[in-house]
Amino acid sequence: MNMEKYYRQLVGSKIIGFELLEEDGDKWPVFLVKNLKHGLLKVEVSRDPEGNGSGFLFISEDKGMSK
Repeated sequence: MNMEKYYRQLVGSKIIGFELLEEDGDKWPVFLVKNLKHGLLKVEVSRDPEGNGSGFLFISEDKGMSK
């Protein structure tokens, strides 16, 4: 799988919703995003591509990536 292409599809998306799902004691952050090209997308944070457990999404201030 081309991970660069896979994640790049989120560029330009706007987060329009959020929920925290719980399954077997794991809490899964799920974001609903609106994308002009792909429509509505659901973004779920997992520890691996197989969905073997919840994960963590680091959110921080941009310190140069957007330049």
